[in-house]
Amino acid sequence: MELDLNSLTAISPTHLAAAVPEPEWRERILTGMTILALMDGKPTPERLEVLATTASVLGLATSPENTYRQLLEEKFLRIRLDVARRSFIPEAIKGYVGSQGLSGATELVETLLGIEDKTLAARYHTLDDYPEGTFGRALADFVVRNRFAYPGEVGGPPAPLMRHDCCHVLGGYGTTAAEECAVLSFQAGFEKADPFFVILFGLAQFELGVRVSPFVPATSNQADPISMLAALEHGTQVNRDLIGDPAWDPWEHFAEPIDTLRAQLNILPRGHEPQYIEFND
Repeated sequence: MELDLNSLTAISPTHLAAAVPEPEWRERILTGMTILALMDGKPTPERLEVLATTASVLGLATSPENTYRQLLEEKFLRIRLDVARRSFIPEAIKGYVGSQGLSGATELVETLLGIEDKTLAARYHTLDDYPEGTFGRALADFVVRNRFAYPGEVGGPPAPLMRHDCCHVLGGYGTTAAEECAVLSFQAGFEKADPFFVILFGLAQFELGVRVSPFVPATSNQADPISMLAALEHGTQVNRDLIGDPAWDPWEHFAEPIDTLRAQLNILPRGHEPQYIEFND
């Protein structure tokens, strides 16, 4: 069913509250309103007033609205801390350490301290020799194509964040700023973390110019709302939490054909090819 959004009449927060009594749906609506407001240019006092009024009438805690307020007031340090604390990164760390135990925690600390771990790097480099068509080889090709480093190498990411790269590969997402926003939306669809803050991580980094990732510079006006909404729906079809579930260990699946693994996880094909950053040699 197609609907002309311009033909719809505005609804007041009071009418919205009467039409939607369920607290869960009220929270989803406020979250969606906030995300759309963040996608629609620089935060304004007028949009903040709409969000605050809606939250008050719906009787909701104002976490999304407070985040919008912080952006409007340019409290960027607080935003960085809040997004980092509630985004996919803590979930990835929890899932990785839960699956790897003490050795995983040690690897994480060494990476954060900038210590090279040749044993860890060598383990990841074994993926370079996996057969074509396997999940492990697809991840290795992704790393090479984007000139990334492996965990354990100088400049490489912490091993838990490779779960994010696995989502790029399994979901078919590229590495442009718009694709990073999309893959985070994909993750928000299946993660048990608050989806608002998973999506906000991408919006802050690539749409609002607030750097929350230590690995890439912040940019502005790069998010594609249509792609993000499609990716969010894409992620809701996935039957495992590939970020925070300690029972899901990518190493147990690297030797599997990637198409077989996608079928097992119910990761459906995307509607278009992923877009990657182009490098000039």
